[in-house]
Amino acid sequence: MKQQTSATSETLIKDRMIIDFTGKTIYVGIDVHQKDYQVAKVYDGIYLGNHRMAANDDLLINHLHSRYPGAEFKCVYESCAWGFNLQRKLTAAGMQCMVVHAADVSTSDKERKRKTDKVDALKLARNLAAGELKAIHVPDETIQKERNLIRYRAKLVGDINRSKNRLKSLLKYQGIGIPAQYAKNNWSRNFLVWVEEQATKDKLLGDTLLLMLEQMKLLRQLLLKTEKKLRELRNGKYESKVKLATSVPGIGPTTAMLFLLEVGNVRRFKGFDALNDFVGLCPDTNSSGETARDCGITARRHKQLRSAFIEAAWQAIRIDPVLMNSYQELTKRMRGTHAIIRIARKLLRRLRAVLLTGVEYQIGVVA
Repeated sequence: MKQQTSATSETLIKDRMIIDFTGKTIYVGIDVHQKDYQVAKVYDGIYLGNHRMAANDDLLINHLHSRYPGAEFKCVYESCAWGFNLQRKLTAAGMQCMVVHAADVSTSDKERKRKTDKVDALKLARNLAAGELKAIHVPDETIQKERNLIRYRAKLVGDINRSKNRLKSLLKYQGIGIPAQYAKNNWSRNFLVWVEEQATKDKLLGDTLLLMLEQMKLLRQLLLKTEKKLRELRNGKYESKVKLATSVPGIGPTTAMLFLLEVGNVRRFKGFDALNDFVGLCPDTNSSGETARDCGITARRHKQLRSAFIEAAWQAIRIDPVLMNSYQELTKRMRGTHAIIRIARKLLRRLRAVLLTGVEYQIGVVA
């Protein structure tokens, strides 16, 4: 008489019982670290295993295929410093894989207080199986690499500003007053000459001043080289889109490139509200029962993009009379800093429109 088996057939391989999972779906939660992965597997509500293994993509793929032959795998891990390489490897191997924002993963009080890698991995697998996770966008590999250039530029600008502040703080600490004509934020060549003159007056202090000046000059040279590379990219494959974007008042070439490289294809957003949520120009609220509290502008945002659009809005109201009129009407019932956020939202809407339609924006037209 033929022996009856469960819904999944079993075979014996090297003294180990292997279940054939053909047609079955296994949900895999991966807690990613630099040296290892914590991998939890769940099938039909059943906890299959939770083990630690070396951080090797091929080793993970082989493990899943060998332990669960014929299964369909749906994997998930939280966005981290190691980017999307694991997602691309698993997808190429025929496995579905999503990357999620860590703050969007629901966590119980017990899981927070007894947090371990095993808990995190299993939580991801169970939430994925329950359909409670929403994936973040995984960018095209080409645009991800091009994006590094605009991000490196932002880091250089920050480094230059910090170098300037360190130098000014040193002068202040040593009791050296900066002349009024050099007190502006934009440092002229004459000011740098003046600093070098101060360095020659005091040998002990001069060594430090000259080294700090040398650092700032090197950073400026790197910034110029980065700007040149960005210009080449802008005048190449992105030329037509940059032309459309810069037709919107307040949007300059750098802001246009920042938007194009960080957002990618604007059509990936279902509508303006989804794009606005990504940039972070929408309000947050906190309500319960009859109590409703306005929390102001959302804390979740793309930091660089939101700052760039707010700066662009201040420029736009000086150029476009329609936006200036809107700003003046808004300031009658709110602060100027609140009104400018609404102008920035209008700019974002206009930028989206010109990229979708392919028609340049006309200044002075009510949109």
